[in-house]
Amino acid sequence: MKLKKDIEIEKSADGYVLGGADMDASEYDMLTPLSDEAVYLISEIGEEEFDEDTLASMLCSRFGMDYARAIEEALELMNHWEEIGIIRW
Repeated sequence: MKLKKDIEIEKSADGYVLGGADMDASEYDMLTPLSDEAVYLISEIGEEEFDEDTLASMLCSRFGMDYARAIEEALELMNHWEEIGIIRW
């Protein structure tokens, strides 16, 4: 899977939030601050193909997570991204 094109991460008073044109995400989802992990992954992935293993490996490398925790975090993020409509197949 891939992230939709033109996703932007914008700095707000509460942290980083989603931005970009043609987003299907609701206003609430667009204004909900992103975790440091989500900001890193969205920034690094860009328009590349990814799966939960790719994300987990990136989380292990960047944040020093053990793989079991990283895969759980990756799956949670992917589910959330799918819910808010920023993933394309």
